[in-house]
Amino acid sequence: MSNYLLDTNHASRVMANDAQLVSRIEQARSSGEQFAISVTVLGELYHAVYASQRQHRNMQQLLDLLGAFRVWPFDEAVAQTYGRIQAEQKAIGRPIPSLDVQIAAVARTHGLILLTADHHFQFVNGLNVQDWMTETH
Repeated sequence: MSNYLLDTNHASRVMANDAQLVSRIEQARSSGEQFAISVTVLGELYHAVYASQRQHRNMQQLLDLLGAFRVWPFDEAVAQTYGRIQAEQKAIGRPIPSLDVQIAAVARTHGLILLTADHHFQFVNGLNVQDWMTETH
């Protein structure tokens, strides 16, 4: 059994009811897989809702997502991992955006597979990354 953390690009496609992605998640759930988002992704999704022209509809989609996915917090253990990842990325000359480091820190701290379409996550040591929007199973 694996546990997955959705990056914002995957979570937003679930909210938009992307048939292929939703089907794959439902199939994995039926095998005992678990899915979550981080509080950082939740913030990005709220931003998208409030910046949209269809706030009511998009808020309902976000609330539906929250009913179906666990939300991992940014706690002290994750903050420590965040600091490590920032230092590691700086040392190899491949810094990534701070919000993405927060997402990576949640995944690495809790041993979660990160579902993302962003390629820069591949440079983070100790992070298992998959892209279910382009990969077939």
